[in-house]
Amino acid sequence: MNSRRHFPILDVFRGLSAAAASLLLAACGPSVSQPDSGRRPERVVSLAPGMTEIICAIGASDCLVGRTSACDYPPDIVRDIPVVGAFGSPAMESLLAVRPTLVIDTDLEDESVAATMAAMGITRMRVPCATLADIPGAIEAVGLRLGRATRARELAENIRRQVAAAKAECAQRALSERLQVFLEIWNDPLMTVGRNSFVSELIALAGGRNIGDAVTNREYYAVSSEWVLAQNPGIVICLYMIGSGPGDDPGAGALKLVKNRPGWEVTRAVRDSRVHGGLNNDVILRPGPRILEGLEALRQCIEGRQQAREKGGP
Repeated sequence: MNSRRHFPILDVFRGLSAAAASLLLAACGPSVSQPDSGRRPERVVSLAPGMTEIICAIGASDCLVGRTSACDYPPDIVRDIPVVGAFGSPAMESLLAVRPTLVIDTDLEDESVAATMAAMGITRMRVPCATLADIPGAIEAVGLRLGRATRARELAENIRRQVAAAKAECAQRALSERLQVFLEIWNDPLMTVGRNSFVSELIALAGGRNIGDAVTNREYYAVSSEWVLAQNPGIVICLYMIGSGPGDDPGAGALKLVKNRPGWEVTRAVRDSRVHGGLNNDVILRPGPRILEGLEALRQCIEGRQQAREKGGP
């Protein structure tokens, strides 16, 4: 766990420049109510990439006045939005400079920041997004708050329908028939996803079995090379940049990287050339409106080998 810095209100005042202090005083009025017809729109800061994507997907990007350095999509919109800090960790002076009335996050690195914002008259909206089922609800909650309930409901219902269809399809295939998947989110140290992660749910919906489900109390965690070898996964999916230049094939790079690890050449994934790279990790690891794209990307990685087995392949 990272050490957390606290921002008591008096320390914040002492640390600000005169200009920023003036902005703070201007921001200390009452927060704007939920926007109804005729009411002034919110000035929103998003502290999570998934929330930024939701705000833009429901057509509320005109409300967005601040984002984090991790909020990079959609690029044609966010490039003009000021950065006010890191994921879940706002820089208070930058935050005050954009005069927000509402801050939307999934989790704060330092929860004491919420009290600081409240003292400044800034409303905080925490939107849980830890499970796959949370995502449609998060879209609807943000849409309701920002006056885009209709668009948000349409988007949320589409996700629910397609997830339900994927669950129905998966129910027809026995667990023992599904290939074991090692989702490698980082290589040094080796990191994967646990059963508590919505990404594990995506792997199951895509037709695979996440070997990381052996750990039930964490979303993401480090594993040893020996542990992975003992599981002998049928598919390895690498979710990080591989290659030294723009012309490199990330798929071939991933296979070479994994194959060259001591002992990994005997795994089913390497023997069958089922090591995948070059995926857009944001659509897989980021809970938001593009989650169905993530599901489809995982399905394409898994189904190729699965279909070969169904046709009598090895």
